Amino acid sequence: MTVSLNIDRTDLHVPYNKAMSEKVSGYVMLVGNGAVGKTTVSKVLALTNQGDQPSQEILNGIRKTNNLEYEFVTTHQQIGDKDYSVTLQFLIPPGQKKADGDATGRSFEEVMDIFRPTIHRLDVVLFTYDMTSMASFHDLVYWIDGVGDLLNDASHFILLGTHLDRENDLEITRGDIEEGLEYLAGEMRTMRPSWKGNFARLEVSNLTGENLDSLLFYLAGSVISSRNMIP
Repeated sequence: MTVSLNIDRTDLHVPYNKAMSEKVSGYVMLVGNGAVGKTTVSKVLALTNQGDQPSQEILNGIRKTNNLEYEFVTTHQQIGDKDYSVTLQFLIPPGQKKADGDATGRSFEEVMDIFRPTIHRLDVVLFTYDMTSMASFHDLVYWIDGVGDLLNDASHFILLGTHLDRENDLEITRGDIEEGLEYLAGEMRTMRPSWKGNFARLEVSNLTGENLDSLLFYLAGSVISSRNMIP
């Protein structure tokens, strides 16, 4: 069963009031195999949030992460009857596993060994996979183990599928996604029996922009919810 993030969008027709908005900030980490689109998601969200449209040329110019990368996006959202200005700080570690070996850059483990002491809180984790690659979906087992010690009792997560536009090449079914979601939630509860965060699934296309507005809204709502759980 998918657990709702309990984000109320019923009043989105009410104009956003920037002057009266409540300011919130939070940390979002994207994990997943290399080339699934982690860096691209963060950069495209930044572009679309500014009113720009990503092009194939822009996407082709986004290079593989070989260190811990940062991206900042401030989004203005109305959730329920309140206006929020939410600053999302994206943390994007490499998708290269140390066991695979890669002389072109640091592995996930090597980067996390360096930066783990500086990461004091994760509000949201995006477990990211390529919908055209079953291998990237199965490797989510690896990635939840990799970030387990960074989670807190209010960390939310979103199971995020990319490349939704490549409908003729999709390998992951709706049933697979639901099973993966329940697996990740079960692992979270095993690692942290006191965990009370929320979780959801979403599939997006960085090229066409499909569902990116929903992702930005969910991220903002998840940060607010996480911060309210543990101030």
